[in-house]
Amino acid sequence: MPDQNPRQSGRNKDFNQLTQKEVLTLLKKLARSLGRTPTCLEFTRFCKGTHRQITMLFGGYGECLRQAGFEARGAGYELSGEQLLADWVEVARKLGRVPSVLQYERAGKYSLKVFTRRWESWHAVPAAVLKFAKEHRRQEWQDVIGMTKQYIQEQKKLWPKPERKQRAGRGSAALAKKAATAPVYGRPLVMQALATAPVNEMGVVFLFASLATQLGFVVQRLQAEFPDCEALRMGPGDRWRRVRIEFEFESRNFMAHRHNPKGCDLIVCWKHNWPGCPLEVIELSKLMEG
Repeated sequence: MPDQNPRQSGRNKDFNQLTQKEVLTLLKKLARSLGRTPTCLEFTRFCKGTHRQITMLFGGYGECLRQAGFEARGAGYELSGEQLLADWVEVARKLGRVPSVLQYERAGKYSLKVFTRRWESWHAVPAAVLKFAKEHRRQEWQDVIGMTKQYIQEQKKLWPKPERKQRAGRGSAALAKKAATAPVYGRPLVMQALATAPVNEMGVVFLFASLATQLGFVVQRLQAEFPDCEALRMGPGDRWRRVRIEFEFESRNFMAHRHNPKGCDLIVCWKHNWPGCPLEVIELSKLMEG
């Protein structure tokens, strides 16, 4: 049986009032009481928090364990690229396909956050797998290498190189400049999500709501006029910035509706079919289907 009163300094605090350091201290104390690494359910019951709150604070329970020193034998230990890629390969092997973000988070050992700290985005991981396998001659990955190469070729056909360069040019520089001057917020205290499947623009709104916390967003306001949504977006160092979001079933509808790109930071859609789009786009169908 774990100690009845192991929280000590944190026992009278709501979970949202705890710092990362205090949460890690509680995790270590529970582990000592149990004599083993706690499961996520055991820890959330113990600290009176939720899995969602832990995800918002650390990027996932796995990352929380790692920072506490359980997953990697010692606090401060950095997961190697090989560990991350090997687990990605294992998930791809089980699925028989390149995993989407949601598929990996269901089956993988690590959080999306640790991948995006090392590579610029989740979509850069397949290329990193091929590069690592070639440099280190990982013959045991050959079954996954084949499907990964095919996936990358399919993506190149969907997004030809000139279009990708255009999208990554002036638009990205403007976004970076805008992010640098945007106001900074502390960690949100209220996280909520809705769930349904998209069949039109309203469906996109509901689906985004159900995924918002996993993607690092907390919605502040929804409105009928342009842009549809104002939200806080998680960035490096647990810093949050305001973003203006427009929901569309297809990204090119943004142009058809004659919206001004200067009044928006991000398009969230089910299908991205606007080559040369000057704004960042989150295509929900890709997240759901890989």
